Parts: sequence; C-alpha cells; structure tokens
Amino acid sequence: MFRAYVFDMDGTLVEFNLPFDRIREELGIKGRYILESIMEDSKREEKLEILKEYEVRAAKKAKLMPYAREILELLEDAGCRKGIVTRNCRESVEIIAEKFGLNLDFVITRDDAPPKPSPEPIKLALRITNAEPNEAITVGDYIFDVMAGKLAGTKTALLLNDKNESFAEQADYVIKCLSELQRFIP
Repeated sequence: MFRAYVFDMDGTLVEFNLPFDRIREELGIKGRYILESIMEDSKREEKLEILKEYEVRAAKKAKLMPYAREILELLEDAGCRKGIVTRNCRESVEIIAEKFGLNLDFVITRDDAPPKPSPEPIKLALRITNAEPNEAITVGDYIFDVMAGKLAGTKTALLLNDKNESFAEQADYVIKCLSELQRFIP
C-alpha cells in the first residue's frame, strides 16, 4: 500500500509520440539522449526552445493511456497523493492536465529539478506530499524512471511495452496496464 504515486507522463499516463529522430536531426544530436546533449550545448536555451515546441505540439495531440483516468480517480477517492515527474517542459504537462481534466497534487518538470535519472525530482515530490520513500511508488515506462525512483528510495513499477523488457528486472514491480496499480491502493 502506498500513500504517494509518482507518475512519469510520456508513455505512462499519456501516449505522447515525440518524433525523437526528427528532433535529434534538427538539433544536430547523434545517438545520445536529447536532453543531456542540450544541457551540454553552448546553444542550450535556443535548443531547449525548439524541444519545447515539439513537446507542446505532442501534448496537444496526446491521448490518455488505457486506464490512466480511472487509476487517478481511484487514487483521489482513496486519499492518496499523486502527480507527475517528467523530463518534459511544464507547458506540455499543463496542456495535458487541462486537456484531460487531470487532478494532480504535484507536477515536477525539468524546469523544477534536475531531470530523471536524478532522484531529485522524486525527492521533491516526496517533500510536497509529505511522504516517506517507503510510502511511495514511482511508476514509469523507462529505465530513467526506475533509476530515479530507486535512488530516491521509493518502490518502482515499470509499465511494460515492447521497448523496455530489457530492464524489467530492475523494477520492483512490472505491470502491463495501469489498472494493475489497484492492488496497491488502500
């Protein structure tokens, strides 16, 4: 049973569909993580703006993942705290939250804390929710979500897809659908 639920956004709560190859090409990034490459670049601010434009466009076209609304409502009804920790920009999360009417207790973006895999955004979520790490679970679809959650001391749940099976063993729990989180709701 957990009191605080820290969700990744892209690929976990929403189907976001960022064109990563096109972004890498436009920004001149070869085979590295986009955000980390930008942070090391002398044209950082300019490139962050371009990335933000892609994220905002994707947010406007995003779809909720199966059972996302229902699980958030169940958490709300149970009095659990829930929110998003994402590597995306704040504006994209605000668009998603408004578009789908999501009631979130916190939103932490790359504008608020170092991005995952850093544990800092998860630790910030714990402070906001007044939850101890053992009272929280980090739910995501990528290794950075699992790493950040583990480093922050939370349990982790990996939402399985066809691209992430190789690191499933590193998560505490592996789920195929968000509905499986019901077993953790008090």
